[in-house]
Amino acid sequence: MTSLKNALEEIVVVEAQEQLKHLSQSAREAINLSEVAAFALNRLPALYASTSRGWLQQRKRAHNELHSQIVSAVKQALLGVKQDPLRKSTKIAASKVETPAHVLAKLQQLLSKPSLLWRDVPQAFQETLTLVNHSPEYAGLSIIDRNRLREIKGYLQRKDNQQHELDWKTAELPNAELTSYILSASYFLINVLENLVNQEVTNQLTHMATVLPRKVSIDDVSAHVLNRLPALYATSEQGVVWQTQKAKEQLSSQIESTVIQSLMALSKTPRRLTDPIPLLKFEEECELAIKELRLIFQRDDITWYNFVSLAEYAIEHERQGMTYWRQQWRMLGQIYSEMYLQPGDAELSLKQTPEGEVLIVHTYTKNAFGWLADNPKNLGISTLRLFPAVAEIELYAYFLDFSINYTRAEMAADGII
Repeated sequence: MTSLKNALEEIVVVEAQEQLKHLSQSAREAINLSEVAAFALNRLPALYASTSRGWLQQRKRAHNELHSQIVSAVKQALLGVKQDPLRKSTKIAASKVETPAHVLAKLQQLLSKPSLLWRDVPQAFQETLTLVNHSPEYAGLSIIDRNRLREIKGYLQRKDNQQHELDWKTAELPNAELTSYILSASYFLINVLENLVNQEVTNQLTHMATVLPRKVSIDDVSAHVLNRLPALYATSEQGVVWQTQKAKEQLSSQIESTVIQSLMALSKTPRRLTDPIPLLKFEEECELAIKELRLIFQRDDITWYNFVSLAEYAIEHERQGMTYWRQQWRMLGQIYSEMYLQPGDAELSLKQTPEGEVLIVHTYTKNAFGWLADNPKNLGISTLRLFPAVAEIELYAYFLDFSINYTRAEMAADGII
């Protein structure tokens, strides 16, 4: 979890949304907000911050000193994206740009709670599961209608009891920070320099550890460096490759020297107790919510980036009265635990095929993939004990474009059937 962000991103997106309002509907539909934002940000100075104080200062500077530049850059972007050669290309993979904010926005829609916070996700998800089950009073109703019916019944009950407390959803006040956080879910872009600078800072910290007067934060140094380099935003896979190549060819020496200078400068300044950027608190709430969901459903493979698909699966099965998914989740969680996998190492799921059930294992770390690939028998034993009808196990890794399969015939040959 990093406390580092370009304060200008949100301001540029808001300005772009404002200017888009003045265009015709057909023109608006033809323009991609992310491309407009990237185009404009690449023509504006970077205003990265790693602390709450820095975040406020950078936003103040943007409004006081850069307003006219921002307006002009966005106007230019609205025209420029039409001729941008990177526009018609492959979108950046969600795994590279999707954030907890994007996921929370999806959950707000899925659970029909526009003001949903991460800390309320476990409760809201369980409430939704209750609402969509096959009880007669809710049969045939959508999630939104079921929520409304529940709220009406709650209101009548409170009125009868002469209680006037508001429902937890409607009692929420407008939250400017939440609005800002969710706004970041309206676009998908990446400044390729963030990763390159972070790598260089990490490397230089290792080499210069003995000569620095004091320890410094990687985020603080990265922000200091990025504010002294041109932004290189991209919105497509081709754009990422092109911008990364450009950075390595034209900015490598500048990145290295700027990192060294920033390390020396920041390590000599007095250390201050500072809070992280305000939006980081939502990331912290996300971590706590995911931990709670893992405990509730006994699955350590639940993560913020897979929870929407898991929630959709559970809600759909609950709606159809097929509640066996709960036991299935617990058993998948048991396999995960028996394989000594850490939270976030992998994700397990079952797929129905004409040949029978297939256990799908997606690994997200090289260690997890290596251990499972080297110990298929252990995985097979745990799997068959809980899912005896499994016909095959498919093991995937993020760095491979094919799977390693462990068939039932191979399981038999290993003597575990």
